[in-house]
Amino acid sequence: MNTLANHGYIPRNGIVSFEEAIMGSMEAFNMDISVVGPLAANALLMRGNPFINKFSIGGVSPLVPPLPGKIDGPETGGIAKHGRFEGDASMTRSDAFIGDNRDFQDILYDMDLLQLGKFGDNGPDGNNTVFNVATMIGVMQHNTIMYQATDPKFTFSASRIIGASGAAAFLLECVSPSLRTTKQSTLPIIESFLRNQTFPQNWFRAGAPVGAVLGPPTAAIVAALPFPPGRNSAQGVYVADPLPPAPFNNSLDCWAYWEQAANTPAALQNTTGIFKQNVDFLRQIQFTVKGDPACDQELLSFGPAGV
Repeated sequence: MNTLANHGYIPRNGIVSFEEAIMGSMEAFNMDISVVGPLAANALLMRGNPFINKFSIGGVSPLVPPLPGKIDGPETGGIAKHGRFEGDASMTRSDAFIGDNRDFQDILYDMDLLQLGKFGDNGPDGNNTVFNVATMIGVMQHNTIMYQATDPKFTFSASRIIGASGAAAFLLECVSPSLRTTKQSTLPIIESFLRNQTFPQNWFRAGAPVGAVLGPPTAAIVAALPFPPGRNSAQGVYVADPLPPAPFNNSLDCWAYWEQAANTPAALQNTTGIFKQNVDFLRQIQFTVKGDPACDQELLSFGPAGV
């Protein structure tokens, strides 16, 4: 999102509407609406203001006021606020409990490059300079093990597992096909996006919408992760989360959908008028793109407020 703001595909002040988030992502990356639509819906419902149709891609902003009646607390956190939308085990940001979860961390990126050196493909910039699925698996395995050991509050929920793995797949599938010269996620390209938050030189978006192509690499990364959904106990021991109720225990996608409802404030169900219309519209997007017909029961949000 920072790259989109830096290049003007979304407002440069980082205050974005549902439509702006979708159009900016489609214009810049040719992301399919089936991918960016639910992301924008989640951002608005979990960390935005669906009444005025705005959310911050960073932290608290006076341009995104609290919900009417302050039904979700005295401020709207923005998607960088830890918990509902933002989560642990990032490739380039620290876990919130032990460090800076908003700004690029050179040391974490250097650790990513160690995995590139082990598993990367050869490319125009030299040996082991092209990111691939094996590299992303190595990065995610290393990060989850590292944070489980160092972050007493480490949490790796079903929705976070899919989100973090999908973000890694995005760097492979939404970046690599867009370079007309090599069609590879090379080190200079990834570094431009992650470190500089800018488009690389001679880079062009994908020629076809990027949607279903994210599925296979995301699934491969998820399958290789060392932990099931869970979190650290008070003793620092990783404990698996209990399964959600049926039918949301049928798959990881169903589990993640259930968690979305659990992380969206229940107070949103008590809205009226245009506010309710907006909430219902966004909630329907969450349901229709959940990814698994095995959980065909639509959920109302039941999460706590002010967290």
